Amino acid sequence: MTPARVLLIDDHRVFAESLALSLETHADLRCVRLAHTVADGLRAAEATAFDVALLDLRLPGADGFAAIDGLLSRRPDAKIVVLTAHPRPGLAHRALAAGASGFLSKSAGLTEIVEAIHAAIDGRQILGAGLESSPAGIRFTPREHEVLRALSRGLDANRIASTLGISLYTARDHIRAVMSKLDVRTQLDAVITADRLGLITLGTGF
Repeated sequence: MTPARVLLIDDHRVFAESLALSLETHADLRCVRLAHTVADGLRAAEATAFDVALLDLRLPGADGFAAIDGLLSRRPDAKIVVLTAHPRPGLAHRALAAGASGFLSKSAGLTEIVEAIHAAIDGRQILGAGLESSPAGIRFTPREHEVLRALSRGLDANRIASTLGISLYTARDHIRAVMSKLDVRTQLDAVITADRLGLITLGTGF
């Protein structure tokens, strides 16, 4: 049986190198490349064939969801399993919606990580313990997600309209929809509540 090829992208070098060595103890897995930035990971994806990428969602100066998109655009048949120190349901469900096959905490054991890799290869999605439920049942449209992220960056309705190429009326309508779904009365409370639920992560752009 040909070993599954794993690309590991994580800026925590000790964790990444330790995990790579642990994966190599499994005869059916082979870590083909280590990368410590999104840029390096995308270059590795172009140069090296792989079956599964293990991706840290929070990398310096990077949008983890854009990284998922970038990896899949380069290797459409590859699978992505997110490993994160911030395992929140909102982020987990956003990662799966972006195309990831799995979402685990970095505190997960090696057995759970290996199982997630095999599940991804088999075409199944897997979430770590405690991540199965969607926070408060909240569902945003892609445009509402864009508006919420814009609010988290301090943009007002006028700038959101300009940035997204929509009318001011439409921008305000999306803002009202976001606030209604979060059951808040102010835009600031919308951002704070969304961050608490893991629907966005302040300071990361996603």
